[in-house]
Amino acid sequence: MEIFGIILLVLLLLVLAGTVAALLRDGLGHNPPVTSDQAWSALDLPSSSYTLRIF
Repeated sequence: MEIFGIILLVLLLLVLAGTVAALLRDGLGHNPPVTSDQAWSALDLPSSSYTLRIF
């Protein structure tokens, strides 16, 4: 029974170390800001609601 506890502890430490490494490599979520360069358009969206067209 002790072996399962040791395996669980080692697995937990590996997961924790992998999570910390992934966060550090990712830059802790600092992404470049989203910029809008083109004017917004609805393209081919319908002008009436989908639910209204069903009835």
